[in-house]
Amino acid sequence: MTTFSMEQPANAHFLRLLSAAIWDHPLEAGAFEGTDNLAWNEIADMAHRQSVRALIADKVLSLPAECLPPSDMTLRFISVVEQTKNANRVMISLLKELQEEYTRAGFPFLLLKGLANGVNYPEPLLRNPGDIDLLLYGKGDYERAREWLIQKGVDIEPGGVVHYKYFRNGIAVENHSHTTYFNNKRYNKLFKELEGDVLTKGEFATVDINGVLSVPVLPVTFNAFFLFHHLFRHFVNFGVGLRQVCDWVLFLHKHRAEIDSEEFTRLATRFALLYPMQLFARIAVDYLGAPESIFPFPMIPNNRHADKVIRDLLESGNFGFHRPGKKRPEEKMAGMWFSFVTTIKRSIKFAAISPQHCAILPFTKLINRLKIGFK
Repeated sequence: MTTFSMEQPANAHFLRLLSAAIWDHPLEAGAFEGTDNLAWNEIADMAHRQSVRALIADKVLSLPAECLPPSDMTLRFISVVEQTKNANRVMISLLKELQEEYTRAGFPFLLLKGLANGVNYPEPLLRNPGDIDLLLYGKGDYERAREWLIQKGVDIEPGGVVHYKYFRNGIAVENHSHTTYFNNKRYNKLFKELEGDVLTKGEFATVDINGVLSVPVLPVTFNAFFLFHHLFRHFVNFGVGLRQVCDWVLFLHKHRAEIDSEEFTRLATRFALLYPMQLFARIAVDYLGAPESIFPFPMIPNNRHADKVIRDLLESGNFGFHRPGKKRPEEKMAGMWFSFVTTIKRSIKFAAISPQHCAILPFTKLINRLKIGFK
């Protein structure tokens, strides 16, 4: 893969397609006349790297016949759309089963991200499904649910600092003890207090998913903050793609009237995330066609940091998996060393964007990886 360039026609077409897909806008067919096979393949490849294949495919299929890609690729796009819709339906069905089982066992949960983000898209079934993330907010439920699952014969895998996971019907299910975490200890302590207050109040929102079930989720303003921190934490560690940016932006768009701008900006400032948010908001406006009015904080003009971030988003792809160069080795210790080196490089690269969250990263990453390695 080559370095991303805004001047490449395929990249401009990709961003045009993605913007039209998330805002449900018609395409200007003339812009796609004469697009060659190489460009169409590059568009399809970028859609895969950014984990937005069905969104792009569905929008391409809306073009008039004379502007469509070659027949074999058109058929592939049709297949991608149907496969993604079916995968979402399967995941929704599983979530319904889990909700019934967890409720009977006395483990109420909140749905994080994933399908709860999908409802904000013009066609929810076109969002590429990921995992099912459940926050077990009841005191002691996180560990009790682990024992309950083990007794049922479920194989539990360690999944990270705040969750463990298991697979059911080929789908990863993650039980969370917390929504997210900060590598900086001071911010992490503050966030745990904030999260504890939110969960204690219990003033949860709900989402209706595909007319099949209603699921509780985080309160709107807190959820908007959490969604950004989740994407930004992945960004500073290894990279993140445009699917997560679309998730955050579409959530803000749908819930703008419900979000307390003053509280949200205060939270962003308190956790040193306002400037990173402003950069991602600028990118969403300039490259994805987002209205400035959806953002509950002051906007900033484009700058060199925004340019650096958009290029990293488009070069790295979904969770940084598609970054050019050497890939993470499969061997455990070599893989941990690779991740550590990658984190150091990214902490230096983006230090000016977020010194509070980047400077501490190499040290905390090393400690966490050593703990995992010795378990």
